[in-house]
Amino acid sequence: MNDTRTASDILREADEQGETASPFDEFDERDTAGPDDEDDDTAAVELEAEEEDTGDIRALRKQGKKQVSLEELRQIQRRSRARGQRIGLKKAQKVQPPKPKPRPKLPPNYVPPNDGARLLFNKWTARDAKFVMRQDGHYYSVVEIPCKCHGTEKLAWLHIGKGEYTLFNVAVGESMTFLGNNATVTTNWTNLQRPSKNTYSDQEFLIQSITMQEAGLRVRYDAAEIDKIGGLGEAKSVLTGQAWLWDDAGAFLPKEIFHDYSGENLLYRTLRRSAVVYFNWDKARTGGNATSRKVLIDHLRNVPDTKVRTLSRTSGGAAVLPVPDGYIFTDNPERSEHGAFSAIIHIPDDIVFPIKPIDLGSGTPIRPIEVGLYVQLSLNGIAFEHQKSSSVTV
Repeated sequence: MNDTRTASDILREADEQGETASPFDEFDERDTAGPDDEDDDTAAVELEAEEEDTGDIRALRKQGKKQVSLEELRQIQRRSRARGQRIGLKKAQKVQPPKPKPRPKLPPNYVPPNDGARLLFNKWTARDAKFVMRQDGHYYSVVEIPCKCHGTEKLAWLHIGKGEYTLFNVAVGESMTFLGNNATVTTNWTNLQRPSKNTYSDQEFLIQSITMQEAGLRVRYDAAEIDKIGGLGEAKSVLTGQAWLWDDAGAFLPKEIFHDYSGENLLYRTLRRSAVVYFNWDKARTGGNATSRKVLIDHLRNVPDTKVRTLSRTSGGAAVLPVPDGYIFTDNPERSEHGAFSAIIHIPDDIVFPIKPIDLGSGTPIRPIEVGLYVQLSLNGIAFEHQKSSSVTV
């Protein structure tokens, strides 16, 4: 008896009886390999598909189907093509990149580390006026550390009193004193300038690093004792604290201040070993009240001692001490939310530095009233300021 069933009928019955595998069953997406066994799993799937195609032919032979029509051949090809698509789908799923892990949502008031420059940039961008950024921003200021002399003409010492010594509190043109002598602040003392309260540029300076260096010495003797010594001439102004002095030979200054061989200023080194540096902001409020914010930066000995000033030069290899991000120095503290900036050298304990009085020409040693030690602190960073208008005359 001839079997009139088509190849499609025979394969469908074989699929139902489990003799063959239907390629049209729903594909399980979980049936994929991980990255470690991807090659082995793909080869296994390809071999399985090939065996399933061979299984279709065996099922047809088993039912006595030795010839197929063109339509039946298309059905067999369709089953084989479906198996090939299943292999391609598995391969595609393996090469898909892993889904990125969700990033934690940051609070709206959180400032990421080292984001001070971007915040200032966005702040100035929001303004109507044009502005400029100076990457090599630099401010410096000098402070006087008075070293009072005590003792006798045979045994004496310099005394540095514990307390706070402030920098960036005066500007060019303002009044000040050197060892009690009245003077005017010049650019040798600071480059902070405040011509008038009406000409502020509203500059905001982002402090990124600091350096320091010794800025000179002065000495003051009793003027009455100096007048008794003949032949001093113009040196009298030096000996009364009115001029700068460098004297590692010990003619006017106690020789113990300088190292015998290196010439190092030991008084300056003693200060560096004994003090810390703070940043401070004072913000005036309506009604006369004020708030103050004081932040410890580091021990003074950790601030690099260097004469390099600009940030462009320090980036070439000179040592600097990076400071925490976000510290702002403004030239118009009355209109700034930050307040008036200053730096403070804090000496927590008294410092005693033994010296020997010297003979200035009177025949007997005399001790100075005080020695002035001067220290410069430099701020390196980025300056944001209004663009100055320029005109061209034809």
